[in-house]
Amino acid sequence: MGSVKEIFFLLLAAFFVVSDCSIETTTADRYIEHGGLNAGDADSTNHDANQTHQVQRYKIAEFDFHTVAQPFVISIWIVVASAAKIGFHLNNKLSSWFPESCLLILVGVILGVILWAADVTRIVLDSHTFFLYLLPPIILDAGYFMPNRALFDNIGTILLFSVIGTLLNTLLIGFSLWGFSKSGGIGAFDLDLDLLHCLVFSSLLSAVDPVAVLAIFEEVQVNEILHIVVFGESLLNDGVTVVLYHLFEGLSHIGQENVIVLDVVYGVLSFFVVVGGGTAIGVLFGFLTALVTRFTDHVRVIEPLVVFVMGYLSYLTAEMFHLSGILSCTFCAITMKKYVEANISQKSHTTIKYFLKMLASVSETIIFMVLGISTVYATHRWETGFCLMSLIFCLVYRAAVVVFLTAIANRFRLVRLSGVDQFIIAYGGLRGAIAFSLVALLDIGLFPFQPLFLTSTLLVIYFTVFVQGTTIKPLVGLFRIKRANKHKPTMNEQLHSRMIDHLMAGMEDIAGHHGNHNQRLLFENFNARYLKPMLIKRRNLRARGLSILNVYQKLNEKDAREMLSNGSFADLTQLQNMSHSMADHLHYNNLQ
Repeated sequence: MGSVKEIFFLLLAAFFVVSDCSIETTTADRYIEHGGLNAGDADSTNHDANQTHQVQRYKIAEFDFHTVAQPFVISIWIVVASAAKIGFHLNNKLSSWFPESCLLILVGVILGVILWAADVTRIVLDSHTFFLYLLPPIILDAGYFMPNRALFDNIGTILLFSVIGTLLNTLLIGFSLWGFSKSGGIGAFDLDLDLLHCLVFSSLLSAVDPVAVLAIFEEVQVNEILHIVVFGESLLNDGVTVVLYHLFEGLSHIGQENVIVLDVVYGVLSFFVVVGGGTAIGVLFGFLTALVTRFTDHVRVIEPLVVFVMGYLSYLTAEMFHLSGILSCTFCAITMKKYVEANISQKSHTTIKYFLKMLASVSETIIFMVLGISTVYATHRWETGFCLMSLIFCLVYRAAVVVFLTAIANRFRLVRLSGVDQFIIAYGGLRGAIAFSLVALLDIGLFPFQPLFLTSTLLVIYFTVFVQGTTIKPLVGLFRIKRANKHKPTMNEQLHSRMIDHLMAGMEDIAGHHGNHNQRLLFENFNARYLKPMLIKRRNLRARGLSILNVYQKLNEKDAREMLSNGSFADLTQLQNMSHSMADHLHYNNLQ
């Protein structure tokens, strides 16, 4: 009988809940019915039960922004940036004067002020997010679509600027700042800075940012040689900068008074290990990608995925061993471009091209916008003397090193860099998010002047991006620098180029001077004999046949349009039959 009463009370309670009545039944109520507890005990038990159990009514709809806050805000940033970019490019006058990167930074600053005024949680450009998620797509895109011929024709000059130039800039800026900090002769410039701290700061300040350079120089459209020298230097310069940064930071952890000669020797050796190891890992992953794509004839859909993942894995693997991830990703992309392109389909190539461009564009947008937002949220310290001297040293030593190294490079270059070219190379040394991310990584416990370093870095970034980036386009026109002439080389140009390469290689061999033409010929012979058969499908004849067929079809299309305009349908039918016959013949030869 007792159980029947309990069931009745439960049904009654359920009825009142469904009817939206505020009646709650507890175990204490049921025990009162049975006389199991007295009234006082029941009241205390009922009070405890109400404290531990509150009935949550079912809600038709509710608002929970916290769950999706971060991805929602990032998506809004991208939408706002996209709208700003559309409006920016619709205004021809504005886009002709200001680079796109300046617009994105300004939008980021405006958003930062709004978020700060709304008392939103502190938002800064996280270095971990930047180096592991935002930078790799940009590096992969730049390396994959870099003109390899122009890169390796100018590799000596690029290495001279990126390695020796970065080292000279770091040492000159670092020792100059340290010397002025000890002199105390420029107003508030009486800071007691350690030499290693100044070298850490100067190393990150020497980072010519490929994101900013790529954004500016793609709009300026200078000639290929000037573009590849500046962009190639900025790409390889970052790998060298990060190595120097970690070297001086590691010595700072040891302590300036505890550093011995052996530490410096190990640091120099680690520089070559980090640079060489990162490059080797990139080439290895490029070869692995080519091997994988040899067997994707029946699963074409995964070809773009293999390229993206292997490029990213090369970056992560190098970072895992504390090697240069930037150099690894760059040379992985260069290697993949040479061998993977022959294995994948045309649709996969199109997918890789546009998806990489999209990823790189989104990453650039986020980087510049968050850089502007971080400017508002960052902890600053302004010292007029130090900040201004950092900017002056950065500009002056950049120009002096470029002039000095160009004088050396021109002794070995066939096409020499003129004085105007040197000015554009020095003037195009823009700083950006890499320098900001490195200075944000500094531990304020070990580097007490970190807020000052951060403020000075932002001053250099804003000056180079806004002042130099804005004025470089008019200067290119003022100095009448040769612009890029982008067109796909014709078959006649390709044949003459190959003939000149072989002719120059033969002349170098006869003269006993083995230059870059002879080295290129040796590599091409080794490549054709060993690497291509191992990494590429049996497509040498097929690729050549398809290339000829494409040219033949384009010529036929041109003739067909002319015949249609003249109304000669009989000739058009004959031309179509000839085209099909040629295609069938080439296809049969390829199968053989």
